[in-house]
Amino acid sequence: MPRDDNVVTGLLVKGSLTGVDLVVEGDETTKGIHTHIVGDDSAATGINGGHVSVGTSQVEMTFTGTTKGIMVQSKVTNTGSIWVGPTGVTNAGNNAFAQLSPGQSVSIDFNDSSIALYAISDVASQTIYKSALV
Repeated sequence: MPRDDNVVTGLLVKGSLTGVDLVVEGDETTKGIHTHIVGDDSAATGINGGHVSVGTSQVEMTFTGTTKGIMVQSKVTNTGSIWVGPTGVTNAGNNAFAQLSPGQSVSIDFNDSSIALYAISDVASQTIYKSALV
């Protein structure tokens, strides 16, 4: 990726979430990614989450209440990659907006839990942890 001082440019975003604006920031030193969906910026009042079993078929991640932001982390002992995205995400990366190696996470400012998010892996019996600010 071309870079200008500490600003990463030329980052490719795959997938879409209908009806929202999506801003993606990448950090080439930590290989981290932060996505921001523009919308409601009122303060969070709680948190919910848990673990989700992920395999080679897409699994919907559900959240309780109106979310402000979510985080998805691949369990450090996983042996495969996890892709996160809207419906139609594949374990070849099609329609994904994030690929997580074991132990990596993605944080998303996400204020519409009615928009479904999915995860899929290239290996059976993987685990992700999801959490949401509500």
